[in-house]
Amino acid sequence: MADYTDVLYATDGPVATLTLNRPDRRNALTRGMLDAVARLALRAEEDDDVRVVVLTGTGEDFCMGLDRASREPPNPRMRFPEAAWRNWTVGHLFQMAKPSIAILDGLVAGGGLCFALECDIRIASERARFSTSYLRVGLPVVDGLAVLLPAAVGTSHALELLYTSRVIDAREAERIGLVSRIVPTEELQDRGRELAEEIAAGPPVAQRVTKHMVQTPLRRAYEEHLPYQLYAMHVNRALGGHDLKEAADAFREKRKPQFRGLRDDDD
Repeated sequence: MADYTDVLYATDGPVATLTLNRPDRRNALTRGMLDAVARLALRAEEDDDVRVVVLTGTGEDFCMGLDRASREPPNPRMRFPEAAWRNWTVGHLFQMAKPSIAILDGLVAGGGLCFALECDIRIASERARFSTSYLRVGLPVVDGLAVLLPAAVGTSHALELLYTSRVIDAREAERIGLVSRIVPTEELQDRGRELAEEIAAGPPVAQRVTKHMVQTPLRRAYEEHLPYQLYAMHVNRALGGHDLKEAADAFREKRKPQFRGLRDDDD
């Protein structure tokens, strides 16, 4: 299997760790990183010596979401930009049978939030901050977040976070159930490792059966949702083209976007 530089993979006893490794870009996701996370999750799933999978990031931020400033060329497998191909890449952590833990520091936004929600357990530092961010850039919610976020925090909290793209702090995230616990920043990695080792010492077959039973309804909803995600991307591109362009222009010009939606005078 290929080695990756922007996503690191390491095993220590029964624990495999995937580390997002672009600290100079706040671990912003490229298409190559999406592909790497998917393939490394498969590697961990297929390794009989691995019992628990940990996802974390280097630097002060877990992940700021997709790197919108990247000049990376489109992946030839992507018939529909940021939709069909991403359906293949983003679900592998969620589909794993093995227990998984996300260790979250700094900013957790967009696709980074989706990766965190794909994990069974989320531990955050005191300085962690969270945002859905998609609608801020004129996009409908993608990457399975429309299923995973309401499952974690409830429909009302999820829609408020999605509609506003507001950034919330770690305490608010814990209050609404987005994370299971908050720990001091300097203890984050050690506490995450301790939990991984505690889980790894348990009965692996019973753990996987338990995970399957708990997640079966959510998995079904997730799988049924993916075709609608493609449809939503097409509709938004067809009807919300002005807002998409306005979001890109505002990002480039470092100003607040002025969204207008679908107007009667549009062609």
